[in-house]
Amino acid sequence: MRNYEAVFVFRPEDEIYNRGKQLVQDEFSKAGVSVVKEDDMGSRELAYKVKNEDRGHYFCYEAKIEPEKITELTAAIRLMDPVLKCLFVRQ
Repeated sequence: MRNYEAVFVFRPEDEIYNRGKQLVQDEFSKAGVSVVKEDDMGSRELAYKVKNEDRGHYFCYEAKIEPEKITELTAAIRLMDPVLKCLFVRQ
């Protein structure tokens, strides 16, 4: 397992943000991801509109993930409606 930082931008509404965060955590548990640290970065204005949204709620995870699971996780998470953007970066 390698250390990764995963940043997600969710829709800014509280209930949608909470649902999206729960969906991501469920996907992580299916893939066997162990979360080391969570950081709620709050709601911010986006540089450009994404899915007709000009604000987003940022959330960052530090996690241990098998490298072959990254593509699978990215594909599954990008299809979730509450998620505007996601990015996995190896630490």
